[in-house]
Amino acid sequence: MKVLYDHQSFSGAKYGGVARYFYDLMYNLKYEQGVDVELAIKFSNNDYLKNGDIKNITPFGFFLGYAKTNLLFSHVNRLNSAIQIARQSYDVFHPTYFKDYFLPFLGKKPFVITHHDVIPEKFSTQYAGLDGFDKDQKKKILDKASKIIAVSENTKKDILEVFNISPEKVEVIYHSTHFAAFQPNPNVEILTPKRYLLYVGNRENYKNFDVYVESIAPILKKQDDLYLICAGNGKFTVSEQQLFANLKVEKQILHHQITSDDVLYQLYKNAIAFVYPSLYEGFGIPVIEAFACDCPVILSDRSCFPEVAQDAALYFNPDDKENIAFQIEKIIENTDLRIELIKKGKERLQDFSPTFTAQKTLQVYKSVI
Repeated sequence: MKVLYDHQSFSGAKYGGVARYFYDLMYNLKYEQGVDVELAIKFSNNDYLKNGDIKNITPFGFFLGYAKTNLLFSHVNRLNSAIQIARQSYDVFHPTYFKDYFLPFLGKKPFVITHHDVIPEKFSTQYAGLDGFDKDQKKKILDKASKIIAVSENTKKDILEVFNISPEKVEVIYHSTHFAAFQPNPNVEILTPKRYLLYVGNRENYKNFDVYVESIAPILKKQDDLYLICAGNGKFTVSEQQLFANLKVEKQILHHQITSDDVLYQLYKNAIAFVYPSLYEGFGIPVIEAFACDCPVILSDRSCFPEVAQDAALYFNPDDKENIAFQIEKIIENTDLRIELIKKGKERLQDFSPTFTAQKTLQVYKSVI
């Protein structure tokens, strides 16, 4: 069997959950399931591709500025993808996002689409255009797809409600994490405070980051050796720095770049806890990354989180600052609780094997041929 993937998630993204999902899926399908995988892309600065062996790519510099250069190479990659789709030399096509450019070139070839979340539609009044695709465009793709992969039961429920899709068309296949079998490089060391809470990824909009900071500010002020480290997604904005200053905790909130998997692994491994205050997620890959790195987890009690983490995490109401602070103080002060959550996280991690994700996805591909 040969599966063709397109460029969309890799053209402009150096890192990111969607690109990581597709890279790990292609890797495990190729090397564990014996599937012939082809990624239709020429130019990319994506770190997973640069450091892996799925596809030889050509990196590019931002000679027109960041946005314009990304757009230029995205168009070049789209043309390359369209040519490979039109050649029809594959059994199944799996687009990596929701641009519908590929539809005229598919002919009768089946395609499978993965839907990671319905956040833009559910939060359309607060956060319009979160991912750049309108609902009608997504609906068109979902209707024409042979099968839809949802990354959680919660996301499947959302897809059925928002897009009026037949339940039989949607298969739930959980994300996995490569950290489950990760062997860290012992020579990579990072400098961090001894005691810190960890936040990973995007801090905007529905991520509820500002409320989280306001919730833990009293704890930070009481414990001046405790820090919050925010990993990835760029340096703090002016408004974020102003918030920290107003709360008088600016010296205890730090930003840390994620320059490699080894760096991220150590950030999880050495944290008191990983806290995810988001109002909504489709799955929440950092949850299982934390499980794999022996990091206790504290989560919002919304959306997919109880489904994914079950009893391997503490939960709080993300709208209640006192409740957020209460659960965080509980885990800071209780070593036995941290040990218990680490153990439960390891047990829960067994349900998110990269091999299992690849096997289930292969079954979906076979079902549409």
